Amino acid sequence: MPLHRDPDAERIRELIGRFAAAAQEVEPTLPRFALDEGEILVLDNYRCWHGRDGHSGERLVRILTVRSADAR
Repeated sequence: MPLHRDPDAERIRELIGRFAAAAQEVEPTLPRFALDEGEILVLDNYRCWHGRDGHSGERLVRILTVRSADAR
């Protein structure tokens, strides 16, 4: 969302709309996988655009943040 009273708000909304449309277009082709009990997923949030599908049952999430000298 554009910042409050952003003079370029309309352009920002248009760009966000284009981005959302592009994401919806490619979403069905994205790879999917399931983690088995005891498995973990480690990813770099600076380099990876990620999401997850809905699920039922219990879910445990633990987040560990690791910063390197490259994280600026």
